[in-house]
Amino acid sequence: MYKKMNQIQTIDDLAIREKEVFLMLAKGQRTSEIAMQLGIKANTVSTIKKIVLKKLNITNSLELFQYAIKQKLN
Repeated sequence: MYKKMNQIQTIDDLAIREKEVFLMLAKGQRTSEIAMQLGIKANTVSTIKKIVLKKLNITNSLELFQYAIKQKLN
């Protein structure tokens, strides 16, 4: 299986805002909490989450937590 060229394999390759949202999600924060802390809308957080999951080739929140643990990010 070939990976698309635009797929990112590490968190270090994410944009700053994407990394912020990823780390907050990895700590178990809810979308509404993240939105409030970052001063953005919950829909924006959801969109960023979808982008991050796609870039890291993650399909759900459980995999997000597993990725964070594996990378020692939490």
